[in-house]
Amino acid sequence: MSTVLAPTPSRTAAVARVHAQNWQIAFLWPIGILAAIAGITWTVLALLPRGSADVNTGGATFVFFFGLVLFAQSVNQYFPFVSGLGVTRWEFFRATSAVVGVHAVLFGTLMIALSLVERATDGFGVGMRLFSLSAPVAGSVVTEFAFFVTVIALANTVGVLAGAIYLRWRAVGMWATGLLATLALGVVVVVFTWQGWWVPVGTAIADAPRSVTMVLLPLALTALATPGVWAVLRRTTV
Repeated sequence: MSTVLAPTPSRTAAVARVHAQNWQIAFLWPIGILAAIAGITWTVLALLPRGSADVNTGGATFVFFFGLVLFAQSVNQYFPFVSGLGVTRWEFFRATSAVVGVHAVLFGTLMIALSLVERATDGFGVGMRLFSLSAPVAGSVVTEFAFFVTVIALANTVGVLAGAIYLRWRAVGMWATGLLATLALGVVVVVFTWQGWWVPVGTAIADAPRSVTMVLLPLALTALATPGVWAVLRRTTV
């Protein structure tokens, strides 16, 4: 008896559900690590005289790196599996992109909620600043929420791209990508230093609307990385 494949939208949703099987690692573990970081920071500040330390550990930024690693592993784990079940590369790409967006919105919501609580409670009663953005960077609540969502989405997308590169070219691809990224960064540093562009560029960034630097910039980088994911995945074999 021949097997009739479900319509494409159903299979795309099925791939998204495959990603969702990893929800404990995707959500519970980072929340637990955040709680541990917050607990340790709060305890240290509670033991110090109030006002003797201004601590912003930046520990909450691990969420961005966690998303990168999570989606790199997810691509390596799930792409070969679903491909063996007849899922096309386009269906996998669509489903993974949707999961990237949902994950970014959920964690962006968590981060802005913790930021608001932190401010309302004067740093959880000890002057801690772990989740909220610093004053020169902070904008409106809407802008900060969009910042969290877009940066997490960017990190997740870079993770998907890294996973796709590894599937396509294995370790050689990863090392080559690292080398190219290093060379590109080196060229930027050399040209900016040679032309004396650091001060004017820094001034332009500082004077630009926060919505541009905090939201549109990471959104643009995500938009650039996403076609790269598809370009690599469409030629990847398992």
